[in-house]
Amino acid sequence: MDPADLLPTGLAAAVETASGARVITVRPRGGGGASRDGAELDLAWPDGRSASAYMNYDVHKAGAGDDAAFLREAAVLRALSGSLAGAGVRVAPYFASVPDQRALVCGMVHGKDRFGGITDTVQRDALAKDFMAQLAALHRIDVTATPVDGMGPVEQAEAFIRRRITELRAANSSKAWDPLIHLSLNWLEANIPADMPAPVIVHGDAGPGNFLYEGDRVTALLDWELVHYGDPMADLAMLCLRMLFQRFVRLPQAFAAYEAAGGYKIDLARIRYWRLLFQTGFARRSRYDDPDAPPPPNLGMNLVYSTIHRRVLSEALADAAGIVLPPVALPDAPPGAHDRSFGIALDDIRDAIVPRLSDQQAAVKAKGMARLVKWWRAIERFEPGFHAAETLEIEAALGRDFAGYAAAWSAFRDEVAGDGIATQPAIILCNAHETREAALMADAMGGLADTKFAALE
Repeated sequence: MDPADLLPTGLAAAVETASGARVITVRPRGGGGASRDGAELDLAWPDGRSASAYMNYDVHKAGAGDDAAFLREAAVLRALSGSLAGAGVRVAPYFASVPDQRALVCGMVHGKDRFGGITDTVQRDALAKDFMAQLAALHRIDVTATPVDGMGPVEQAEAFIRRRITELRAANSSKAWDPLIHLSLNWLEANIPADMPAPVIVHGDAGPGNFLYEGDRVTALLDWELVHYGDPMADLAMLCLRMLFQRFVRLPQAFAAYEAAGGYKIDLARIRYWRLLFQTGFARRSRYDDPDAPPPPNLGMNLVYSTIHRRVLSEALADAAGIVLPPVALPDAPPGAHDRSFGIALDDIRDAIVPRLSDQQAAVKAKGMARLVKWWRAIERFEPGFHAAETLEIEAALGRDFAGYAAAWSAFRDEVAGDGIATQPAIILCNAHETREAALMADAMGGLADTKFAALE
């Protein structure tokens, strides 16, 4: 088989043009989280050099960020591999990029990525200390004196915040309009931090799972998809988000290591603010039933991440606004009419399909399909009761009766959009909605079902 046949049409040829190397071998891999596909490549140059590389790609442009964000990612990796290598920030060496297919090719770096699997506390603490020192080293780069070629103009953090809020408001429109996002953006716009320091390079997605390590040393920081200029506290806030999905050391310990390595003084209020802003961006409702939306590389995992981000956002917004959330009613129900069929499908995926898959990318997608089957089973069983409970809550809040759930939810959205309902009951209703959506996904989420932000102090 031609190696090019294992990649989207034209991608192998584009990589060869950009890198000057020939693609000898392609091994498809699961990509960056739920947002990107991936492949290992063996490359050979005309001068006799050869190397193994890893390529992330997002040809459907379904992942985080946009085309400008991809150019920033490629630019910072090129710089940290070259002109800024002296800063000591460890990255996979940059080989090439293909912007129109959002493909990024970097050299392979040895190391593991499962920080949460470390059982030796001495190793874990030393590695966490080295990771925080890597963030401090990144933040010490003087971008005012040496801006990164290709990352765009250096801007103040407040300008980034205001532009991001504007972008999120624009995206929160038409049939995709979302009351939770609207309420969160209102709070964020009214509470922008003052007196932020001069901008630094912000990794944008720093934390466990996004670095490789050997022993107690980081070998490379990974996944620079969200890199930008801004407030150093933004990276510490993103660490909180990464810890929703993978274990790390306690945050006070991590923050102390960052300061000791020459990082900026910790500001918990700014960390809370950035945490909410990033969470709002990640919590946009998935649109994969929309025929105009691009298909994600792994729908099952994408829905898991989206559901967790939305529930956590509803809780974090309530906390920021000083609102005490009441318990949410989750009515039980007997198994649905198709429960046995769902169970048979899950057994087939687990026992017959996944064990026989030698292709790692296919195995990842099969497990994602199993998450979808679990979700569909929960929808059949619990959704009617959840919708009935939510309809009663909306009727009580708005003082009107509705013919059914769809009418009640539509009326609630209209009231939030028109400021016809006070912020406190609106946030409480949004939290109840997201808590029920998370309950429908709970079996698919497994151990992530109850995840929440780690304590800051």
